[in-house]
Order: sequence, then C-alpha cells, then structure tokens
Amino acid sequence: MNKIRISLLVVLFVLSSAFTFHKFYVGVFQVDYFKEKKAVQITARLFIDDLEKVLHKKYNKHFYITTKDEVADANTYIAKYLDEKLKIKINNKIQSIQFLTKEQEENIVICYLKINFKDNIKDLEITNNVLFDIFNEQQNLLHLNINGNKKTILFTNTETNQKLKYK
Repeated sequence: MNKIRISLLVVLFVLSSAFTFHKFYVGVFQVDYFKEKKAVQITARLFIDDLEKVLHKKYNKHFYITTKDEVADANTYIAKYLDEKLKIKINNKIQSIQFLTKEQEENIVICYLKINFKDNIKDLEITNNVLFDIFNEQQNLLHLNINGNKKTILFTNTETNQKLKYK
C-alpha cells in the first residue's frame, strides 16, 4: 500500500511539475466598435514578463512594468511598441491607435487603446505581430464585436494579417 501511495505521489509531482514549467505564449485582444461613442475600443491582455522581455530586447532598457520601480516613460515605450506591431485599417485607411492607459491583473498587463472613428465599418484589416519578434510559438486571439457581429480570429507567426468585410 505504501509503494502505491509513493508511486502516486511521484506521478502527481512529475505531472504538476510539467504543467508548472510549461509556458504559454498567448495574447488576448478585444476590439469593439461603439458608433455612438465614435470609437473603436481595444484592450490587449499580455503577460507582463513577456512584454518586459520584448521591450528590453527592443530598447535595451528594463521597464519593471506595473511595479513601484517602473520607469517614468514606460507607457510611451509600450505605446510605441504596440503601434508598431498592431495595425488596423478601416475602410482601406490605416488608423491611428491611441494608447490610453494600462493596469495589472495578476501577472497580466491590460493595455487600453482607442481609435476615433465615426463612420460605418465596411472593411477591416488587422495586422497583429505583437510578441512574435521574440516568441515563435506566440498566438494572439482577437475577439471582435463590430456592427453587432462577433467573431474571434487567431494570429500566429505565419498568419499575421486578417481581412474582414461587414455589411
């Protein structure tokens, strides 16, 4: 009986260790169009350590995101990085994405972004390369709610651009 218990404990330890050390490379984005607010609102949920790693690689600087030691201009660098890696065209016109703020939720940083847009959305083209420059396994899920139509699309290292049409 003791041998069975010990064997079970060893198996449980090995399985839990395997899951503990496995790293998932995923970002989750939400894009909502609110015609009455004349805005496309975007939230980006990214692992803090992944974002810090890519910013450090790109800008050769430690940012300590969402800690008491965060550098004063961290938001500027985050905005610059997201602006470079997340592109949105609406009705065949590239849009300016405005970084609003960020907040922490456990080990996730949530970035809030906005596009001022008042017309009907007929065509939408999104390029999402966020974190692909450091993680080949990175996947970005993007949930859309445009004109009442909900859709989820997946961006991978080999599929970074998606085009959608709306009526």
